[in-house]
Order: sequence, then structure tokens, then C-alpha cells
Amino acid sequence: MRIKSIALLLAAMLLFFTAAGSEEFWPITATDDLGRPVNITSAPERIISLAPSNTEILFALGLGDNVVGVTKYCNYPPEVESLKKSGKIAVIGGYVDPDVEKILSLKPDLVLASDISINNTIPSLEKVGVLTYVVESKNLSGILTSIKKVGIITGKKAEADALADEMESRIKAVSDRSEALQKKRVLYIVWHDPVKTVGTGSFEDEIIELAGGTNIFHDLSGYPQVDPEAIAVRNPEVIITCTGMGEGMDLPFQWAKTDRSLNLTDARNNDQIYQAEGDIITRAGPRIVDGLEMFFRFIHPEAS
Repeated sequence: MRIKSIALLLAAMLLFFTAAGSEEFWPITATDDLGRPVNITSAPERIISLAPSNTEILFALGLGDNVVGVTKYCNYPPEVESLKKSGKIAVIGGYVDPDVEKILSLKPDLVLASDISINNTIPSLEKVGVLTYVVESKNLSGILTSIKKVGIITGKKAEADALADEMESRIKAVSDRSEALQKKRVLYIVWHDPVKTVGTGSFEDEIIELAGGTNIFHDLSGYPQVDPEAIAVRNPEVIITCTGMGEGMDLPFQWAKTDRSLNLTDARNNDQIYQAEGDIITRAGPRIVDGLEMFFRFIHPEAS
């Protein structure tokens, strides 16, 4: 049913734009993920990305040469870092607080934003006539739809369709394999002090389910804080930790491996504790499928 719903949503996304002709002709009026109609008169040549996930989508569609600015957190694909260091791509500040003056100086004809920019950045840019388009996916089907939308508004429809189709095929392959296996109780640790995990409505919760697991905190929502005692009671069979930041990269993993509160869990006793790269799991871009396949290997090593 989940794969069928993804397919239906991909079909429904064709309704997101109206155009004077087909997607090969300009201008087009496209509706972004905030429901705003955005008028695009020609294929964008100078694009700024305000989110790492958007940057990954743009490069995956072959638009790297059109990207003139990204946030300091945009670090994938690896060439992004090289282009930033060489000055070929400008750094326009942070994810939450980009430098509007820097953005304007780059003379973009499209700013690909996220909903975190709604209150400050987008109004400031639109006030001076800068075209902004918001991409904000809430689940895996939304990511596929967003990729197709970005393909249409940038003149890369064929590339976007091919990428989304390939991702959908890989998602289905994992889902088909996991359906034949017994589900395992899974804990995903975002941070360890205090312990933050994931609930319904998060990418990680959906990925755990597709990969053949049951999130032990599925009854909670978002990214809740939980007590170690509650973890012990729910007794995960598999624990997956997110990489931390900087020098603390391995701290959640080390906590899961050594903290006494988890001594009696099946995951600890069976040495089923793994570490996942956070950027792959949390970014709403093409690598989310890499994350799904990684979770499947962690949850069902016997079938990998």
C-alpha cells in the first residue's frame, strides 16, 4: 500500500503546474511546496540553494554549473566543497540565517529555499524581485515529487523523471524484501544527552518501517526526548545512532554501546548497535534511498 501511495502521489504531482504549453516552453507557473504560484519566464541560469537537500537535488540533475551560491552546511556531492574553496560557488551564510545582501550580490534568477526561510529570507528577497521557490518534503513520496518539480522549473524534466524513477524502484526493492521478513523492534538515537529519538512524522520513522523494522517510539511524534528507562522497557532489538557534530561525531554511538541503562536490551546483548551518517537520513534529497538501504542492512543483516 505504501508503494502504491508513492506512485499515486507521483502521478498527482503533474497537477502542480500550469503552463502556456508543455514543460519545454516558457513561461510556466509552478506551485511550490507552500502552495504559492511562482512565475518562471526562462530556464534558470544562476541558482542559489538555501538548503543542503536542495543542493544535492540540483547537482544530481546536472545543474552544478548553474549553482552560484549555497549555505555553509552544503557539503555534498564532494565537489561542492571544492567549488566553495575555489570561490566558484559562494557561501551565503547559514541554513537559518543566510546573508540576504550576499544573495542579492550574486544576481540569482532562482533561489531554491526551504520552509525555514518563510519568515525572514523569502520576504526580503521577494521585496526586491528575486524569484524564490520553496521545496519542503515531509516524507519519501514527497521527496520524489519535489525532485520532479525541481526538474520542471529548471528545464531538467527528463533527468528528474529518470532519477525519481530509479529511486522509486530502489524503494520498492527494499520494501518487497522487508515484507517477507519478521519485523524487528528498532530504536533510532538522534542524540544521547538527553536522549532524543524519532516518532511518527519523521523521515527516520518511515524509513525504519520500510526497512522491515518497528520504531519503538512510533506512538510519539516528531523528535521527542525519552528516558533511558523507557528504552529498556521497550527493549529494542536493533539500535541505530545518528552521527553527531564535529568532535562529538561518535558520542551517541559510544553511549549506546556502553551506557548501563541499555545493558539488558536485546540490541546490546546481541551486538546489534549501528551508526548511521545523519546527513544521508535527514536530508530530503536523492541520498535518502541510500539511507533506506543502509537501514535495511542494519535491521536485517541476515538478509543482506
